[in-house]
Formats: sequence, structure tokens, C-alpha cells
Amino acid sequence: MNFNLKAAGTLFSRAKQFTEEKLGQVVDRTEYDDNFEQLLARADRTKAWTERLTSHVDTVLQPNPNERLESFILTKLDQKALNKPNIYEQLGYCMCEAGNDFGPSTQYGSALIKCGQCHQKLGLAHKEFIQSAAIGFMQPLKSFLDGEMKSLTKERRTLEMKRLDLDAARSKQKKAKMTNSNVPMAMADSSDTELRQAQTEFDRQLEITRLMLDGLNNSHGHHLRCLNDLVESELQYHRQSVQVLEDLRKQLGLSKSTSSSSTIPSTPRTVATPRTATVKFDYDASDINELSVLAKETVNIVLDDNEKLSDDAEWITIEKPYSKERGRVPRGYLRIDSLSS
Repeated sequence: MNFNLKAAGTLFSRAKQFTEEKLGQVVDRTEYDDNFEQLLARADRTKAWTERLTSHVDTVLQPNPNERLESFILTKLDQKALNKPNIYEQLGYCMCEAGNDFGPSTQYGSALIKCGQCHQKLGLAHKEFIQSAAIGFMQPLKSFLDGEMKSLTKERRTLEMKRLDLDAARSKQKKAKMTNSNVPMAMADSSDTELRQAQTEFDRQLEITRLMLDGLNNSHGHHLRCLNDLVESELQYHRQSVQVLEDLRKQLGLSKSTSSSSTIPSTPRTVATPRTATVKFDYDASDINELSVLAKETVNIVLDDNEKLSDDAEWITIEKPYSKERGRVPRGYLRIDSLSS
């Protein structure tokens, strides 16, 4: 019973001190030193920016808010999210189905199937990037917010309560001294004892909080390593994506220097050993990326620097020597001339 009365008295004194401070009725208030105030401000910035960073990275990893919500709910229910195909894989499946419907033996159908298989690989690479970023960056930072930062917030709240108790005890002692003639000696001693106890508890809690605030330096170092891991994951993902697309480009017979319009002349490239081909049959271009040619024409084969002519390329980019027109033609319409010695 005495414990309950004492606790109630402490809560009342604390609430009274808090109210008087808010009303501006308190002149003397325990202040923290400048170094401690800087530590508090850094902790607030760390919490705010870590929350914003994880939110933005989460949006990059999963732009669809409905998908993020579904994943969050499944996580709370201790269920694994369904391994649903992402947007790249869905596009790949659609392309493959369209290509099979048009016919794998047709040029358009074959190209659609190859593009579809490529996008399925891109989808898999994106899933691997998401998993790597989640493990290396998102989970550590969210664990920091849910663990260390929550503990620090709790200790700071406790420190503020101890500070209110200390200032309330000081106010009580000050009032006792002002009316010393009318206050029994036992009551004055009680206020002194209460002040010493409040000061001791405040100092102990201040040291605990300071140690936790100093520990943020280690947290920042850990976050830096997580950031480096995120960059490495992004780099690996984009390298893998570029390689997949480069392979697709070669399969389709595309060239980096292919013009968007065959009617716009472009500057000829200087190559150490030019390759030429002779057109076997007339060919009529079906889109702006292709080039119409006549049988028995001699054309130049356009290759990028250090690029070799692929044996399995179904399309080859060529250039007419005089008009400088460029475009793609099916490999079957060309007879590749031997390299001149």
C-alpha cells in the first residue's frame, strides 16, 4: 500500500512539474550540456533519415503499393509471399505466347520468343536483386529502427521522467527553505533526501542514455557497410541485365549503330578490315529498321568495334556503299564475302 501511495505521489509531482513548465511557471529547469544536446539531435536525424531511406528503397524494390501491402500482411501472418512472376516475367510470358501463336518459324514469331525468353531472364535477375537488397540493406536498417532505436527512445523517455522528478524535488526543497521557520526539521530532511535520491537516479539514467547515444557511431558504420552492399547489388543487377540484352541484340542481328531510319544517311565507320556481302535475292523492307536491297548488290556489313560476325545471327545490319543507307536484312538473303588478304 505504501508503495502505491509513493508511486502515486511521484506521478503527481511529475505531472505538476510538467504542467508548470508548459505554462512557463518554472524558472530553473535542468538543462543538458551542449554535447549531449548534439547527441540527441543526431539521434533524431538518424531515426528520421533511416525511416525515409528504407521507405524510398522499399518503393524502388516494389513500386506497386498493393504488392507491398500484400507482402506486409503475409509477413505479419508468418506466411511466405507467393512467388508470383514480376512485370518482366509477365511480359516475357506474353511475348513467348504471342510468338508461338504467330509461329516460331516466322521472323516476327521467332523474335518475339527470343525477346520473351530474355525478359524472363531479366525478371529473374530483378528478383535476385530484390532479395539481395532486402537482406543486405533493408533488413539491417529496419532491425535498427525496431531494436536499437526503440530502446534508445525508451531510455530517453525514462531520462525525461527522471529529469522531471529531479526538478520537482528541487522545487519542493526550494519552497521548504523559503518557509523554513514553519517547516518541521523532519520534513526539511525528507526533502533533502528526496533531492539526493532524484539526483542520483537522474545521473545514472543520463549516463545510460549518453552511452546509447554514443553507440550511434557504430550504427552509422554498419549502415555504411549496408549501403555499400546495396550499391554492389545494384551494380551486379545492371551488369547482368546488360549482358542478357547484349545476347538478345546479337541473336536478333541488331547493331549498336543501327539507325532509327534507313532513309537518314549516317557517317560511315572506319574499320580495319571491312566485311562485304553480296545480296542473293531482292528484299523489301517491312519497317524503318530494315533496308530494301536488290539481288547482286554489294553491301558493307556494319559491326561495332571489336565485334565479330555471329554465325547464329538471323539478321545482319548492312550499309549501301554509295547512299550510306543502313538497315537490317535477313542473313539468308546475303552471301558473306571472304575477308580480303
